[in-house]
Amino acid sequence: MYDENFEHYKNARNNGGIIYNNEKHCWELYTYDACKYVLMHDDIFSSNSKYFGGNGGLSFINMDNPEHKEYRNIIAPYFMTSKINEMRQDITDISNELIKNLQFNSDIVKDYAVELPVRVISNLLGIPKNDREKFKEWSDYIIGNKRDDNFAAINNYMIEKLSGLFSENPENGIMSVISTANVNNRNLDLNEKIGYIMLLIIGGNETTTNLITNMLKALSDNEDIINNLNTERNIHDFIEETLRYYSPIQFLPHRFAIDDTDINGIHINKGQRISVFLGSANRDENIFDKPDEFILRDRNEHIAFGRGPHMCIGAPLARLEADIALNDFLENYKKIRIDNKKSILLENPMVYGYQKMFFG
Repeated sequence: MYDENFEHYKNARNNGGIIYNNEKHCWELYTYDACKYVLMHDDIFSSNSKYFGGNGGLSFINMDNPEHKEYRNIIAPYFMTSKINEMRQDITDISNELIKNLQFNSDIVKDYAVELPVRVISNLLGIPKNDREKFKEWSDYIIGNKRDDNFAAINNYMIEKLSGLFSENPENGIMSVISTANVNNRNLDLNEKIGYIMLLIIGGNETTTNLITNMLKALSDNEDIINNLNTERNIHDFIEETLRYYSPIQFLPHRFAIDDTDINGIHINKGQRISVFLGSANRDENIFDKPDEFILRDRNEHIAFGRGPHMCIGAPLARLEADIALNDFLENYKKIRIDNKKSILLENPMVYGYQKMFFG
């Protein structure tokens, strides 16, 4: 499926890169310059669907400035690189434990790539150990957007549990910040607080899980590169190239033109929806030399984490977890070989990653 998608991206770029999809009733952007332009200009392109007939959303990712900035700044200090680096030892300990328990027939997704970020976020939020399985199950429902009879019970349980954690008035940490936050001279209500937690689950889990599995896929497909991963700089370059080549988020489906405007000479009407294809932008031959080859690049200005005001707030944490995971796998395995026949890619075209992954 993904090979076909990448071929579609290339054809779209060769045909101007800005295409109207009649079935989805939206403009689709495929070139790097067009994608970056929309992401950088939130004064022209809104992230809030409520202005154009949608429901909006509780999370600040569905807000525009200045409201977006005010809500984002509540938790932003906890995702600065300097703050994230304080978590390095804890993340390393979790990774070491998980990787030592991996067997040849283990599902790497379930037993490592999902488990690592779930435990990290659980620790960050102060989720008790005896609730982590339910937290993980709740996370799976939220990330997969699955709704069945079991979801209601788990959702109610976790909301009750989180409400209890908030009401306990934690003295420090991100839960304390969310619990006591003040916006427009009022405290956040419970729905807004839960919205932050859901955002951390989705942003903190799925992207990192996919980045980890994509790194292992890249190691398996590019065995010659392993010998070059002997410096911190090369590790950094490898992670960044994985983000470019296998962008964990392939496209952002919702931006809305605030007024009539133009993108590279193409007229966009007020209120029209725009989808930004990060996976295509990151393979734009006008920006990247040999974009369909996996190369350790000196300069890698990919936009896998977005750009502008809505750039992924959890990017430093995802990079740190990826760095620790990559070093751990290189230390414990002389070669990384993935069984492409047994491993199963995700079916969601919005993301690139694996449902299941096995050693070969």
